[in-house]
Amino acid sequence: MSIFTKVAMNVLLNNSHPQINRKQCWNLHPHREQCTDCKDICPYGEDIFSRPNLVKDWDPCTDCGLCVSVCRARCISPSTEQVQHDLAPTASDNDTIWIGCEQSARHNDLVRACVGALSWEALAYLALNKKLVLDLTPCGACENDRCAQLLRDNLTRLVEFLGEPLFDARITLAYQPADAPYEAKELSRREMFAHMSDSSKNGAKQLLRQLPVLQDSDDNQIQPFRYALSERVKQLKTATETPFHYGVYLPAFTSKCFGCGRCEKNCKAGAIRFENLADGQTRVVITPWKCSECGMCVSSCGHKAIDGMKLRQLTSLGPVSVLRFKKNLCKDCGKPIPADSADGLCATCRVKQRTKQRQALAAERAKARAAERAAERAAQKAAQETAGTAPAAAAGAPAAPASAPGNPH
Repeated sequence: MSIFTKVAMNVLLNNSHPQINRKQCWNLHPHREQCTDCKDICPYGEDIFSRPNLVKDWDPCTDCGLCVSVCRARCISPSTEQVQHDLAPTASDNDTIWIGCEQSARHNDLVRACVGALSWEALAYLALNKKLVLDLTPCGACENDRCAQLLRDNLTRLVEFLGEPLFDARITLAYQPADAPYEAKELSRREMFAHMSDSSKNGAKQLLRQLPVLQDSDDNQIQPFRYALSERVKQLKTATETPFHYGVYLPAFTSKCFGCGRCEKNCKAGAIRFENLADGQTRVVITPWKCSECGMCVSSCGHKAIDGMKLRQLTSLGPVSVLRFKKNLCKDCGKPIPADSADGLCATCRVKQRTKQRQALAAERAKARAAERAAERAAQKAAQETAGTAPAAAAGAPAAPASAPGNPH
């Protein structure tokens, strides 16, 4: 096999199965618990995943999309075929899209291995374009508890995003075969050609062309369904006088934040950034459509400046400012420091200062000990000299005269 054939086959394979961005995986960051959701829910998990964020073989993959939908950090991106398959029904002429699984006996427009394989972002995008009917008739006999829990989580998140009134108006849950019967609209030849020309102008094809290769300036992988959802929300906002409000989970920054930038560095999706304003203040800007709501920023903040992920009502998924504050800088290195810092130093410079103080004290103690030892040596030398001069003086003194014999005193 030539190298060109091998490269071409790799390109084809990459378009037929999901892609994993290992830098964004939950397990590559310090957490108390390890995530194995993608490996557990995959029908061929042991054959595909050697670890949750490392793939040993994509051959058994059927591109069902369960791993894409269950990933909490959204580090698994869908394949090109999956994106085109899921978003294509929005260009149909029917006002309603019927969605079901492979076990359903009904005729559905969008068929997946499991309805839960459609992420809540994809369902929200479809619901904002057409009315949806989710065929849940086979779910009662399904024994896959993980897929059932995933579907419940997606529907719960969908209700939070759309709100109950909009959810009830746009989405129908069909639990019985008689609920929401399928009604295909019959088109004449003229209506069919008119629809084809109209669908080519509504931007659906252009969106499908650019979605599979989306990357931002930092080479971060972007979720295509979130981008499509953001674009649809933007269109609806400009087309309506009173825009809808959508529920989005964003990190709740508190006044304890001083702009250390750790959360910005740990957010591999590039959803958080700090901007310095002209008036000397700094603001925290979050891009909701990039945020995967994983909570890595919360766990990475060592100063408890993010009070979890909170549900906020927004009219768009574009950048939003969540906090403004006056940044205090370290007087030595210029890094941000907390406002209540008494010495005006960051933690690193504080450690350096303490180290220098300890080194200075150690140097002073060493000098003192050296002076003491020098004094001791001088005293010992003086004592030795004194002890040596005493015998010499005794040896040099004149001896007393001896008395002559027979000469009494």
